[in-house]
Amino acid sequence: IVIKIGEITTLSVTGWNVTPDDRQTQLETHNGVAVQDFGHVEVGDTISCTVTIRPEDAFKLYFYWNNRSRVNVVDEAGVVHNLRVVIKNYSPVEHFPDYSTVELEFWRV
Repeated sequence: IVIKIGEITTLSVTGWNVTPDDRQTQLETHNGVAVQDFGHVEVGDTISCTVTIRPEDAFKLYFYWNNRSRVNVVDEAGVVHNLRVVIKNYSPVEHFPDYSTVELEFWRV
């Protein structure tokens, strides 16, 4: 299974995980608990995953991240999201050092 990140088509994607920005907290009071609730803020949601990319796509991905670009990300279901790319870390693929495994986050902001 692959995804598209701007002009990049990944070789693989694992761990597609959506973390909603849920802004509610419990506040301890003298006789119990109160809830402070500012709702779900969709633009604060983050999506994380790990991808494998070709050598020629590494610079494109770096460009998206370094320039804080918003790009279209097409997920495994074919849904298009316009997201900011955040590189969390990267490493060479074992036995294929020109290819990269990259841990990413995508932000809706």
